[in-house]
Amino acid sequence: MTEEAVDAVAEPSQRLVARIIDTLIVGVPIGTGAAEFFSRETAQTVVAPIAFAVVFFIYEAVQLAAWGRTVGKRLTGLRVVSVTGDRPTVPQALIRAAIYALPPATRPVPVLNVLAAIFWLAENGLQFEGAYRQALHDRAAGTLVIDTRPRVVEEPAPADEPELVDGPGLMDGPELVDGPGLVDEPGLVDGPGLVDEPGSDQP
Repeated sequence: MTEEAVDAVAEPSQRLVARIIDTLIVGVPIGTGAAEFFSRETAQTVVAPIAFAVVFFIYEAVQLAAWGRTVGKRLTGLRVVSVTGDRPTVPQALIRAAIYALPPATRPVPVLNVLAAIFWLAENGLQFEGAYRQALHDRAAGTLVIDTRPRVVEEPAPADEPELVDGPGLMDGPELVDGPGLVDEPGLVDGPGLVDEPGSDQP
């Protein structure tokens, strides 16, 4: 299995919700019907457990072989696939459904019903061990349950750009001041050659 496939493996909490939905779909009509035709004790201890086990086995095996998911898994976005990523084969669907669904049928039998209950809890508890979250019925059938809901990939937020500050080249330079060459020159005065020479006066 690739790393992407491992990331898509369904969590036990998701699988529990799907199982509750499937159990209600199968169990409520059976329990109601058994109570209508049999006494309460017989319905609860004999008829309903056996009928539930048989109907649930058919319910799950047919849907897994045909679509790879039951109604509960469809509503929760889950799918059962083989370890190669393909839809389960008919033998895989039958093995998986039998291990999960048939233990409740032993409820009318003393002692055996207690052992079956312990087995059922233990085999489902295995999904908490390992990266593939496989219960015993998954491992025996060579299947696993994946989450097919689209994943939302969050893009990292862009880093804040640093504010521009005045660097050495952007700082205001010193004000220009008059240098030696810009100082006002002294005014021109008459030099010796511009003074009237003696004797130059006209008589």
